[in-house]
Amino acid sequence: MRKIVAILPIVGALSGCVKANPIVSEYNGDSVTIVTSALSNVDEAKAAAQAEATRICRTGGRSRAEYASTRMNQNTYENYNLYLCL
Repeated sequence: MRKIVAILPIVGALSGCVKANPIVSEYNGDSVTIVTSALSNVDEAKAAAQAEATRICRTGGRSRAEYASTRMNQNTYENYNLYLCL
């Protein structure tokens, strides 16, 4: 039990250390899915995902990307952020 307690603060401290590199995983012209690390800073990851989604939607002739939802893969520590291209 002491090992688990000692590890938790380390994991918590490292959770903001991963850089938020948004990756486009799916795009169909009407929506785009952006993958970010669940271990990165939440605000930085959201901002990076929004910027990448907006960039992708604009390349398809749409003016903006609107956030729709997020699903998390707990096995890979990735967030899949869905944006609608409007």
